[in-house]
Amino acid sequence: MVRRVCLVSGGTGGHLLPALALARALQQRGHEALLVTEGREVERELLRRELPDVPEATLPAASRQRLALPLWLAKATVAARGMLREHDVDVVVSTGGRPSLPVGLAAKSLGKPLFLLEQNAVTGRVNRWLSPLARRVYHGLPLRGGLGARGLLTGTPLRSQFERIDRRRCRDELGLPADALVVLVTGGSQGARPLNELVPAALCQLPFAVHVLHLAGPGRDETVRRLYAGGDGRVVAQVRPVASDMDRMFGAADLVICRGGGTTVAELTAAGRAALIVPYPHHRDQQQRHNAEVLQRAGAACIVDEATLTLDAAVDRLAVLLGDRARLAAMGEAARRLHPPDAAGAILRDMGLGGDEAGGAP
Repeated sequence: MVRRVCLVSGGTGGHLLPALALARALQQRGHEALLVTEGREVERELLRRELPDVPEATLPAASRQRLALPLWLAKATVAARGMLREHDVDVVVSTGGRPSLPVGLAAKSLGKPLFLLEQNAVTGRVNRWLSPLARRVYHGLPLRGGLGARGLLTGTPLRSQFERIDRRRCRDELGLPADALVVLVTGGSQGARPLNELVPAALCQLPFAVHVLHLAGPGRDETVRRLYAGGDGRVVAQVRPVASDMDRMFGAADLVICRGGGTTVAELTAAGRAALIVPYPHHRDQQQRHNAEVLQRAGAACIVDEATLTLDAAVDRLAVLLGDRARLAAMGEAARRLHPPDAAGAILRDMGLGGDEAGGAP
């Protein structure tokens, strides 16, 4: 019988948030969870806020020197083997990021089942390396090129609040008028400089009133607040560094301006919100663009490349989108049709941990 599941994640909130959602689902079904991260402050803060009762472990920090990475991998894998034994882990689930590699290798060497969760439409580097060792790969989005024999399209696990969004309630709780035009701007857990710099200026040039919820990233909120304050008053902005109530922020919005991370795309579909997506351009495999194209093909999003995101282009695009509420509503409905309900439940049922034990992974 499976008692404890190790969930390993690293890098951004886009990797960690699905792991937290899966940990919650495991607890609700009577299993124990162990979370393994890189130990960065942003990760610790998320864990303190979301699941303070779940034990956390960290691995030795990886060197930034490329030549030192093989030595780090060897040391981290040995440490991971000890950690899995110490915590009596039965199963390992990787959601991607650097720590997933040594923990996945350790799981395989100890004969423990390894499962992968891939949030993106293109498999990330670590999950790509680990996939031959995995019993199953769960996909948040249709995979470019097909899922493969061990792939299963489940959606990305999210906080349960995303399944119960009510626009009016969200706006009431955020102090927003029920009939206002509301835009959410978010660049992910670390913020995004192009969105912080260009979007406030573009919104302040629109010929109509807009309410804005802007998540600027840690330490960047005061600069963004000043940009909105320089407008003529038609834009009313609530600027925060980060938010613990993302379901409420998405629920209140008519349009979301964002990056194209896999978890962000999943949140857009769960909330049923129109999006203007500016994919992060520096990934070698352009995974955020491929994620965004899933929504664009369905009529749920528009994509703007960062290289072409001038102020004039942003003003023109926003004026067209925000000037057509019927189109925004239709885009939101198209997004909602892409959302697979209860991704965490689907994953745990397939693993044989969901209460209904039938049909576990091969």
